[in-house]
Amino acid sequence: RNDHMTVKKWYLIRHGETDFNKKRFFYGKADVSINETGKEQASKIHQLLKGRAISRIYTSQLKRTLETAAIIFPDQNPTAYKALNERDFGLWEGRTANEIQAAFPLVWEEWLESPFDVTPSKAEPFQKFKDRVQSIVEEIRETEDDEIGIVGHLGVLRLIYQFLVDPEADFWSIDIPQGTVLLLEDKDPWEETLLTEGGEKDPASES
Repeated sequence: RNDHMTVKKWYLIRHGETDFNKKRFFYGKADVSINETGKEQASKIHQLLKGRAISRIYTSQLKRTLETAAIIFPDQNPTAYKALNERDFGLWEGRTANEIQAAFPLVWEEWLESPFDVTPSKAEPFQKFKDRVQSIVEEIRETEDDEIGIVGHLGVLRLIYQFLVDPEADFWSIDIPQGTVLLLEDKDPWEETLLTEGGEKDPASES
């Protein structure tokens, strides 16, 4: 472990709800705005994080994260990285699971069997997605800031959690509900706290 300063507190925040979330579409690259519910979720997080010393905010270059960040951190000027964009789901974008299953039955079955090895038609391969997120996390980690916020996409935030806290964590089980904040603190080992309107809780005690 190096002695030089690294980021100590990571506030992981999922963007507010979009109509695509509501319709349960698979999507990543599609650049849709947050809806009214999403704006309300962001306002709640704005209240939740009042008074915290978060000195830098990172987002993706997709407007659902930028719009969410603008409501939560109105006084900050976020750094928007393309490497934090959600995975591109290719021809599966903007379709529900049932529609994908109907249109691409074979690949769908294969993908369900091994979602990290099978790449949907024209989608970004999972390994490539993972590598780009990891490289940006390593870069952010070495910055001068003590406490940072990442307003991101669920897939990206799951990877960040795996890189920082637990590489063995099940990707699909890592959950950051919209309207909550997962705080990761580098205390060697890492501590995690889910910040919600009703107070704080240790996510591990949920299972």
